[in-house]
Amino acid sequence: MSFGLLNAPFCFSKFMATLLQGCEKYCVPCLDDAAIFSDTWEKHMEHLDKFLEKIARAELKIKPIKCKFAQDCMKYLGHKVGGGCRTPAEAKIQAVLDFPAPWSKTEIRKILGMIAYCSRYIENYATLVEPLTRALKGKTRKESIAWTSEMKEALRTVKQRLTEKPVLYAPNFEKKFIVQTDASDLGIGLVLAQRTNDKEHSILY
Repeated sequence: MSFGLLNAPFCFSKFMATLLQGCEKYCVPCLDDAAIFSDTWEKHMEHLDKFLEKIARAELKIKPIKCKFAQDCMKYLGHKVGGGCRTPAEAKIQAVLDFPAPWSKTEIRKILGMIAYCSRYIENYATLVEPLTRALKGKTRKESIAWTSEMKEALRTVKQRLTEKPVLYAPNFEKKFIVQTDASDLGIGLVLAQRTNDKEHSILY
């Protein structure tokens, strides 16, 4: 498929989803990337064989230099995944840390967009960034803002949470789930967790 066509991403994604039907339990495709995951080495070889067979039947080609096999963990779609858990990729975290204090609504939208990619790892995210989202209210989209101490603290807290390299664990459907909820005038929160070896691990915020 040619590069630059407006509908190319949609068409190719639909093509890959159709091609890999039956592989959903162990394969996650995204455009021309695909991650294959398994519980054991034997299963992984079986899954990889099925995947490559479908690729061959469709007469597609894979560039070996761009492939990584038998990885304990890997970076995929902005996340570091492996060992039953995931965390934001370091590049995503560093981009937020390097972003200077915003001086306009446009700049606030930029930083919120960057943080939003990592928001699933941050407990009480909506409440934490409320001072920033509140500054976006009003009809004018590009007007300058007054950078307040409240907004500064909100951004500092979010950056600190990300530097702690938050981790989310994969759910184990054979174990009980722990659901925690909370609400305030600023937001509604939920934590989905499980306990393993007497330690509670977060699955979803």
